[in-house]
Amino acid sequence: MRGILGIAAGAGLLSIGSCAPHARGVHFELAVSDPLLVWPAPPDRARIKYLASIATPSDVGARPSMLRRVIDAFTGAVPPRIQQPYGIAVDSLGRIFVADVTARGVHRFDPEEGSYSFIATTVRPGLRSPIGVAIDERGDLYISDSELGVVVVISPDGRERLRIRSGLLRPTGLVYDAVRRLLWVVDTQANRIIAFDRNGQQRAAFGRRGSAEGEFNFPTNIAVAKDGTLYVTDALNVRVQVFTPEGVFLRQFGRHGDGVGDLARPKGIALDSDGHVYVVEGLYDVVNIFEPEGRSLLSVGSAGRGRGAFWLATGIAIDRHDRVYVADSHNGRVQVLQYVAEGR
Repeated sequence: MRGILGIAAGAGLLSIGSCAPHARGVHFELAVSDPLLVWPAPPDRARIKYLASIATPSDVGARPSMLRRVIDAFTGAVPPRIQQPYGIAVDSLGRIFVADVTARGVHRFDPEEGSYSFIATTVRPGLRSPIGVAIDERGDLYISDSELGVVVVISPDGRERLRIRSGLLRPTGLVYDAVRRLLWVVDTQANRIIAFDRNGQQRAAFGRRGSAEGEFNFPTNIAVAKDGTLYVTDALNVRVQVFTPEGVFLRQFGRHGDGVGDLARPKGIALDSDGHVYVVEGLYDVVNIFEPEGRSLLSVGSAGRGRGAFWLATGIAIDRHDRVYVADSHNGRVQVLQYVAEGR
């Protein structure tokens, strides 16, 4: 097996508080003074290492313009920061999109450009409870609003292009399958997984309330593998279910308990380049990592406020460089980790 080998404990857009480009090429390198934080702990070979924490625009090198600073000083405006993050998406350019339930919008961080903006909608009613985010190959941003029961679609030019309703009750987790050009939506209240095309037309759906194979008890989040295989966190059934791109049940894994790799409140889910499955465990404040077939490999993090510690972690995303972004909800930040593959 490649990668992890051991098991260890451990009509429009509203842009608010935009920060102009300040510095290029922020790559989340640790400061010299920061001690190395890795999982598993030495002497085992490190598979995950801590890189950085993002809470404010300055964390990606963004600085407000002089005019913005003057206006903020005059009005007493508070600098923008993440308040209660949930869903995360990362596009091919490395831009990080973070749904913020309390702020009622999406933070967009661009570490490469050193820029920041806040995305909301001017169409009424505005966002009330943004939970999930996804972005497609054309740059359309999808935002699930669990309170409104819609998925809001904002185009690259900043206009609200569409609201997907189609009988949605409480949409939460989102993922975009770029190969099949489908947006998969977790409808937690309906206990269903639904696929839409870019025009908001329903293309597939599966699931119902229950505990049998292929049934759900309040699913929360979803991830898609390179081959289109779907991984769904089935929260109150305390498991991960795996399906074909057509929604046919394949397998399930996850065990209820309080040991290493066990689940109690599974939330966000994502896959790295080697196919390992990362499941955010919201109750125990860790990220559990599994083989695609479900064997537990590693538990990352702990409860707390320091580096590598979480307080009600929720969403997760992994970019093409295997950087892992975890929404650390009650700590009001996103923590950035790095998967270290075999041979790196």
